[in-house]
Amino acid sequence: MPQKFDAELLDLDKRIASRKVLLGEVSEKELQNLLKKLPDVADNAEEVSLDENEK
Repeated sequence: MPQKFDAELLDLDKRIASRKVLLGEVSEKELQNLLKKLPDVADNAEEVSLDENEK
């Protein structure tokens, strides 16, 4: 029986969530349901340039 999956772990690293699925600690369906509940924060993103000549 899978343990209760802490949604806060998704904030840390998606590799942790993937590992938990592989270990059977959370089902793929539970993970997808948690991901659907996450807010869309794309509008908070800031564009950055990696070109050293641009400032």
